Amino acid sequence: MHLHDTDVTSLVFGLVFLGITLVWALVEVGVLTLSLLPVVVPAVLVVVGALGVAAAVRRARRDAAEEAF
Repeated sequence: MHLHDTDVTSLVFGLVFLGITLVWALVEVGVLTLSLLPVVVPAVLVVVGALGVAAAVRRARRDAAEEAF
């Protein structure tokens, strides 16, 4: 099976939109109040950013390992 490279930009933007949708849904259901949004929205962005960095580092390590052989 052929594995293709991960498109990190698309992954990060998809996760951002997923996070926005999740926050909106939690506000609509009543689990999350509007007063908590200044805390939750940056937390979602930090998590998405961390996932993007992790994916980029993983890809860079894999590419370096492939070049070594």
